[in-house]
Amino acid sequence: MINIDLDNVNEEAVYRAFNVDGNEAEALNDSYLELFELIGRDAMLKLFKYFRGDKIDCPMRLYRPEFIADLAKQTTDRRERAKIARAGGYTAKFIEGVLNKRRKENETI
Repeated sequence: MINIDLDNVNEEAVYRAFNVDGNEAEALNDSYLELFELIGRDAMLKLFKYFRGDKIDCPMRLYRPEFIADLAKQTTDRRERAKIARAGGYTAKFIEGVLNKRRKENETI
């Protein structure tokens, strides 16, 4: 028999009550099973709690181009700037474009 306290229901309590531990492949929807395998039970349940029903878009790049441009601006060596841009997932040309755009905006102010 499943025992769930409906006054204090939460994702972890339901997970335990449904005896999901060890049966994730049978119990979880495919998306949640993939998250479970990637990040573990606790993080998967946290994502479920806060984002269920939402569509999550994960951009190709982790860092904003402005952030990478700020880092690249700290050096005048083009090769170092290129390394910083590549490490951030951008091309050196794109980051130089961001920096040039900023320079032009600052000149007009």
